[in-house]
Amino acid sequence: MTSTSSRDGQITAATPAVTALYHPTLGVHDLEAARLWFRRVFHLPDLRWEDTLDLALLEPDYPVNYSFFMFIKDFHFVVLCPELHARGALAGQSRYRGVPEGMIGIGWYTDDAVALFERLAQHGFPAHDQKGREITPENPPVSSIAPDILVGFTFPEQAGMRHEFEELGERHREFYSRKADPRLRPGWVRPATDPADPLQIVRSSHHTIVTADLSRALRLYVDAAGGRIVAERENAELGATGTFVALGDAVVEFAVPDRDSSLAARVSGGNDHYLGITLQVADLDTVTRHLRSVGLTPGEGTDVVTIEPQEAFGTQWRFVRELPY
Repeated sequence: MTSTSSRDGQITAATPAVTALYHPTLGVHDLEAARLWFRRVFHLPDLRWEDTLDLALLEPDYPVNYSFFMFIKDFHFVVLCPELHARGALAGQSRYRGVPEGMIGIGWYTDDAVALFERLAQHGFPAHDQKGREITPENPPVSSIAPDILVGFTFPEQAGMRHEFEELGERHREFYSRKADPRLRPGWVRPATDPADPLQIVRSSHHTIVTADLSRALRLYVDAAGGRIVAERENAELGATGTFVALGDAVVEFAVPDRDSSLAARVSGGNDHYLGITLQVADLDTVTRHLRSVGLTPGEGTDVVTIEPQEAFGTQWRFVRELPY
């Protein structure tokens, strides 16, 4: 638990810590096609969900083979097929039913899920468990995976999209750090740029969520979750104003589109849109050459190279030389 300052400068009550980014989640309809795409573009090994934890410690009817994981430089990334997800212990849940391909949520580690969900609710963000039931003191966020993995999701109706928060039981952490998320290892540091990496990734930069309701986003990420604003700047490429919020070990850009921006209509109904992820790289020309070599058509702007959503399962990947905050 840590104390924090709200946006008006007042010291608030202790905030349950959001310790790090858990993982972004990309939804796709063809898991194998996505697997091949990421191998071609990122040259990274992937893991099936069921290889990331000791199955002997999990509930026997939890579904398997519905997703795969990758570790991209300094963050954990998950690709999930909604059609394969709602089975076994999750049969009947519908939170991903009918969603188009693209980013369907962003998740965070917390060290006290019960207290965090209570605080979120106090700020107007109730949450639900994996079966869609609202989390309350009488219905704590016990997952369908194992009794000591606590997990829940905000409702898009109040939060604009699903934000996931997970408390990973201590007995799972060592196995998970070996198989999925090396940041959980004691003393882990971000590795140097790998000469074998065709994209020459230095580090992750930020995640971009397009919103028409910045006040709501800051109430969730700053007031409730304990993040802090680190920069505000115009994003001419998107036609938006970006507010960058640091939370845990990651940064999220909340981009408010200009009225004439092509993204304005996407969020005009009140929901947010998780557009994509920006990575800092050593050399943009190297990125461009690699993307062309694997059959993609990179977009090239001022100091940025992009993979546009139509070529990346609904997600925009951006590559920059300099951090924008």
